[in-house]
Amino acid sequence: MLQAPQIRVLILLSLLCAIGGVQRIVAVHAARPATLKIGALLAPHSTIDREAKRSLELAVKHVNANRRVLNGKTLELLWGDTNCSASADMDLISEPVVAIIGPQISVVSHFVAHMGPNTFVPLVSFSPTDSTLSKYQYPYIVRLSRSDRAQMEAIARVVGFFGWTKVVALYSDDEFGTSGIYALSDALVGVRATIVNRIGLNPAAGRDGIGSALNQLAQMGSRILVVHMQPIMGRILFNEAHYLNMTLRGYVWIVSEALSSVLDKISYEDEFFKATQGLIGTRTFIPDSKKFQTFLHEWKKLTKNDTAGMVDNHITSYGLYAYDAIWLIAHALRQIGNPELAKLNASQNSFLLLQCILNTEFTGVTGRIELDKRGDLEGSSIEIVNMVGRGLRTVGYWSNATGCTKHASHLASRGTSEITKNNAQDLDSVIWPGGTVKVPREWVNPNNGKPLLIGVPDKIDYSEFVDITIGADNTTRFQGFCIDVFQAALKYLPYSVPYTLVSYGNGSSPPNYDHLVERLANKEFDAVVGDVKITAERARIVDFTQPYIASGLVVVVPARKEETNAAWAFMRPFTPAVFFLCTGVVVWLLERKKNPTFRGGPLKKQFVTTLWFIFSTLFFSQKEDVKSTLGWAVVVIWLFVVLIITASYTASRTSILTLQQLMPTIQGFNELVASSVPIGYQAGSFVEDYLLQLHVRKERLVPLDGLANFADALHKGPKAGGIGALVEELPYVQEFLSSACEFIISGDEFTKSGWGFAFPTGSQLAVDMSIALLTLAENGELQRLHDKWLGTSVRSQIGSAQLGLNAFWGLFLITGAAPVICLIGYYILILIRYRRKARDGPSLSGGSSLLSRLVRMVKSFISFVHEPEEPSHHPPPPREPPISSRRLRAEQSPPDSTLTTVNDGVAPAPQL
Repeated sequence: MLQAPQIRVLILLSLLCAIGGVQRIVAVHAARPATLKIGALLAPHSTIDREAKRSLELAVKHVNANRRVLNGKTLELLWGDTNCSASADMDLISEPVVAIIGPQISVVSHFVAHMGPNTFVPLVSFSPTDSTLSKYQYPYIVRLSRSDRAQMEAIARVVGFFGWTKVVALYSDDEFGTSGIYALSDALVGVRATIVNRIGLNPAAGRDGIGSALNQLAQMGSRILVVHMQPIMGRILFNEAHYLNMTLRGYVWIVSEALSSVLDKISYEDEFFKATQGLIGTRTFIPDSKKFQTFLHEWKKLTKNDTAGMVDNHITSYGLYAYDAIWLIAHALRQIGNPELAKLNASQNSFLLLQCILNTEFTGVTGRIELDKRGDLEGSSIEIVNMVGRGLRTVGYWSNATGCTKHASHLASRGTSEITKNNAQDLDSVIWPGGTVKVPREWVNPNNGKPLLIGVPDKIDYSEFVDITIGADNTTRFQGFCIDVFQAALKYLPYSVPYTLVSYGNGSSPPNYDHLVERLANKEFDAVVGDVKITAERARIVDFTQPYIASGLVVVVPARKEETNAAWAFMRPFTPAVFFLCTGVVVWLLERKKNPTFRGGPLKKQFVTTLWFIFSTLFFSQKEDVKSTLGWAVVVIWLFVVLIITASYTASRTSILTLQQLMPTIQGFNELVASSVPIGYQAGSFVEDYLLQLHVRKERLVPLDGLANFADALHKGPKAGGIGALVEELPYVQEFLSSACEFIISGDEFTKSGWGFAFPTGSQLAVDMSIALLTLAENGELQRLHDKWLGTSVRSQIGSAQLGLNAFWGLFLITGAAPVICLIGYYILILIRYRRKARDGPSLSGGSSLLSRLVRMVKSFISFVHEPEEPSHHPPPPREPPISSRRLRAEQSPPDSTLTTVNDGVAPAPQL
């Protein structure tokens, strides 16, 4: 916020520009002026006011000492009153200055920059960081200091490097702090992070106001804190945080350059020294060079006796940029000739100086000085530091070209993708608050500082899943597969979660899981961990994590043994099918017209012949010939089917003779629902509601407690007051069957779901735990826990031991379709031939009734079908005598013969 003296200055500046424009016209001289005046606007009593003033004086001294820079001319500094005297500021504005260094703070820079088009004086700033303060909005201002945008980008990359996604921003509630936090929010988007809480602190709040804000923050879960405020406020903030134990292990403090640049100067205070241990900060990286060392040597001599509550000889990047700002103006002035230099107060020549400043490039004490199109310093090399002991240690560097790197030498190659590729994002180890090197988690105990109260169902059996025991020291011990999975998933959260496990139930009867979930919805618990199935009804009132084990309902029934030495056991492997006889009939129909084997003799003999032919094909020993093409097609397909069935019969028969066959007493869930037998289920589970929704009568449902009751009820059976089947979740059934081999699963699972951990609706923990469970599944740790507690039990499934249509429906479909198609084709051909014969033969329609004609036609067609088709006998062609015989006959024939042999035939002799 602006103080009253500063506001007076700004108002006077506005009035001065509005009334008379700029009343600072200097007489035009043909010769170049001997002294060039530069104004300096510094914030009074600020942290860097003293060092900035000393740097400016030292820079002017060095420029004037080098006669070649300005061809023997000199620079003179005109100071604004450090007490904000209005008359002194008016004097500075009215002086014929060629440029102004400053203003020092962003809020004043905004106002003075508005005057640029009226005063025609370039402003060279060395300390404001507001990212909106650029040449685009204010054409007469250039800036050497790093903007908030650059350093907040570096902070965001540090947050992303350590994998954090949620931060809290603490900032001064003024233009300085607000601008920086907006830049931080934008930068965090690039690393998929966000600001979960913004706490703006009034600079006038004092220790009590800051302490109250921190006390509220301590009750929240976030532990990644970014601080962007001036050093005076920062000192109070860290002292209060240390008093509230917020600078101990588990917290992360990240500070921007405004505070990190002076940590070395104020760390001598014991309280502040303890409070800042382990914090990390970002500040402008100043590369080491000969020019920098020379400047530092002179700086130390200049400030040797200057203590004023600070460490001797300390200088920040702001002081160094103030020094380079003078040299930037000096190099720009050197490019302007004498006539133009004498008229710098005119708008066109002032603009010329501005362009020279923008185009000037040189190497200063801070490194390469080069301005971009925005009027900001080109490049953005940031140093990442860690407060350890009384000083700062460098843990890495960042630039917008290379990202985070351990080595400063990599920054020299900015813009090359090779550097980024070969030097993966990396930093040296950080000493965090509490002296640990383990990276803190970003979130702890999102429950207002209290451990999570987690309900765990206390069951009678199934200790493999959840086992609750009380030790000799009266402490309750929780273990089992579900507990281990929960504790393993917590390790993959980006924050720590203090919790307390509380048993739910009396241990003598199964707890009601629906009631347990309702208590969670009513906020009596903060979470529920255990073998809790995810159902639609429960998911309406709480949030579940990703399932960590599959759990569907199955039917368990007693198994009946089938003897393998029965007299008719050889008939079991295959269910008889009608295709055997159908194929024989089709072959007989297709062959009887052409093949005498299937036609001769009485019908009984033909039937026996056909049956024998088809039976012999089972052993590939058939002797009867097949004459017709369609008959061959049917037989070839049938032989292929026989080959497959024979191999399957052998395998099934072997299984029957070597393995004991266990058959379920009830075949699957559908048969169970349609029957009237009593159905058992685990008391307290959701199975009762599920079966009632399927219209199973309530009197058929029998609640059971524990594994022993399951076995007893199944052994008794419905007639002795027991149950005929048990409906239970698959994980329970697998454990039950591991010790009860006389029961068996009938059919498949008929629901698909799983077990998950439950949290209140909207809980972030449900989302984060789901991600952690997926990580456990992907790295194999979930399977290792499963094998540890539950073994490698395999789900059993029961089907029929017989081979039937279900096993070979594809083959039987081909076998059935092929004969039908062949028969249809065969009778179509027969019908065509019959119509031809009927058309050439005697008419059947003479003088009879329609019925009698139809009867005669049917009898005629049947007779034609049964009529054998004998192969036609054509006389063989005459044999051609050998060539030698023909030649002999030709020689013996008289010359006047009237017959001439032509083409082996006899032709009349030509007439003479």
